[in-house]
Amino acid sequence: MCLNSAALFELAGLVDDLLLTLKHTLKECRWSLETDVEPGLVFDSFPGPLDQVLTNLIQNAQSHAFGSHSQGRLRIEARRVRESAEIVLRDDGVGMPADVVQRVFEPFFTTRLGQGGSGLGLSIVRTLVTKKLGGTIRVDSEPGVGTTFTLLIPLVAPQFEASMSADAGGGSDIPLNQPESP
Repeated sequence: MCLNSAALFELAGLVDDLLLTLKHTLKECRWSLETDVEPGLVFDSFPGPLDQVLTNLIQNAQSHAFGSHSQGRLRIEARRVRESAEIVLRDDGVGMPADVVQRVFEPFFTTRLGQGGSGLGLSIVRTLVTKKLGGTIRVDSEPGVGTTFTLLIPLVAPQFEASMSADAGGGSDIPLNQPESP
């Protein structure tokens, strides 16, 4: 399966493969990662961008929520909500103050200036979720309590829904309310 192309894929398998890929990076962490992904959650979408989103959010938790010495837990949950999947990444790390939460998706915003952070990670995540995958992303956080990212992603990528609707209509490509050319 080409990760950058559209494909049918099951979310549980994508998450399992991702965690296997990150295993050596995460093995030295003092925090735990748990998953609870509803079985049979099948997407007709883009596995590569979704994989990148989840990777960035996990790595963000690793470097910001827990740091190198903190203990804690990151939990990934996913379930079907109508024609979408709700994917929740919840940590019990250090959390973020309200002023950081308000800017967290801005390009080049970082709390780690001069420490290797580019400030692009969560901006890229938002762009992939909203533009490529056709979903939404929300962040909730409280200092000392942790951070929760909630994604709502259509099971069928919007590009496919449009093409399926056109195919199902069996009609022309002429927009409604526009006269045909002679």
